[in-house]
Amino acid sequence: MIKRTSFRVITFGCQMNKSRSEHLSYLLSRSGFVCASHPEEADILVFNTCAVREHAVERATNAINQMIRNIVSRRGSAPVVVICGCMSELLQEKLAQKIPLAKILVGTRGWEFIPALLQEASTREEKAFLFPKEEDPPFLETGYLRERRTFTYLPITYGCDNFCSYCVVPYVTGRQRSKPEALIIQEFQDVLENGFREVILLGQNVNSYGKDLEGRPTFEQLLKRIEGLFGREKIWVRFITSHPRDMRKSIVERVKESDTFCPYFHFPLQAGSDRILNLMNRGYTQRDYLEMADFIRNAFSDVGIGTDIIVGFPGETEEDFRETLKVVEKVQFDVAYTYVYSPRPFTAAYSLRDEVPQKVKEERLQILNNMLSRIHAQKMRKRVGTTVEALLEEEEGPYFLARTKSNLRIYVRKGEGVQPGERVKVKLQSLQGTRIIGEVTGNDI
Repeated sequence: MIKRTSFRVITFGCQMNKSRSEHLSYLLSRSGFVCASHPEEADILVFNTCAVREHAVERATNAINQMIRNIVSRRGSAPVVVICGCMSELLQEKLAQKIPLAKILVGTRGWEFIPALLQEASTREEKAFLFPKEEDPPFLETGYLRERRTFTYLPITYGCDNFCSYCVVPYVTGRQRSKPEALIIQEFQDVLENGFREVILLGQNVNSYGKDLEGRPTFEQLLKRIEGLFGREKIWVRFITSHPRDMRKSIVERVKESDTFCPYFHFPLQAGSDRILNLMNRGYTQRDYLEMADFIRNAFSDVGIGTDIIVGFPGETEEDFRETLKVVEKVQFDVAYTYVYSPRPFTAAYSLRDEVPQKVKEERLQILNNMLSRIHAQKMRKRVGTTVEALLEEEEGPYFLARTKSNLRIYVRKGEGVQPGERVKVKLQSLQGTRIIGEVTGNDI
């Protein structure tokens, strides 16, 4: 029996990267390669990378080199190493110097050629570089070797047109391209047939879905179509990310009218100061943001609002930072990802003088995180004693990790007759540090 060449895709970065890695795994499997259970077993290692912050680039570079060294030390030979994605697109040929054993380097385009490049790798001594310069192709990506879990991803757009002054994404992924509705519906049907209980629609800015398609269909129309076709199925649908510039009340109302769509909105603030928001080219004011956040809160009895916040943007004063804290206190975010500003090549902010000392940035980040932790603890205390509907996702020790429609993460004590993939009623009983603990009171619903 001939041994088939094995591969493993390792992902750094966001949910979109995770989904694209599943697509790349599909392409490789379709070409005759077999997916290995662990990186150490693979003949080919493919690294799908992130470039959103300098720290992400450094972390990925160090981790990749360390993993390769470990494998060479154990096996005596190196796997074929492929680097692709945003970091590769940003650094291109320079990345070969940072990761010397990389054999194939590909950007964010041209992934359909990776299987052929791998088939040629055994007969080619030199490194292969693939960074297509042509216009961004339509987003027709389909086919995913999905990880077996209760939820999965379904990308509906790729790329971004917003050009926030700090963000490298449009420069490495290209302009926004929306996936045609017919292809989305086809993939949604595949998700159902494979038994997933939750699907997450992905896009850098899902609200602007369709602006680049013929007829300019809207995101609301796509949601209505999904509801009409699949509303009777036992599946939850979330979507991320919602850029405040394009957030509309009609999107909130579409979610409110549906039992399928989850009332969770990832709604990145980034900064609370109008001056900093303008420098960031975000396209909204603090007042705009607070009005929409209030509308979302008032539309549902239980809703989650998540956000991203950057501290230490060039020129950020103490007054600017206090404006951010004011918004955080008012909105009472349920989920927050916080970062120190990281200069990125090609962006408009890259040329700005970074006047905020690193120590001040780190102090502000700590103050912000302390406030968010206090808000979270207060919210969790109020939750104790209530009953929620939750989807059991996976096992962790004596618990199931579970999630509510509003994206509350809970730990559910294991019991007889329940397993991951079931939707159950859970009584929230206690807090253990930052965890909220519950017990199943009603089976699959």
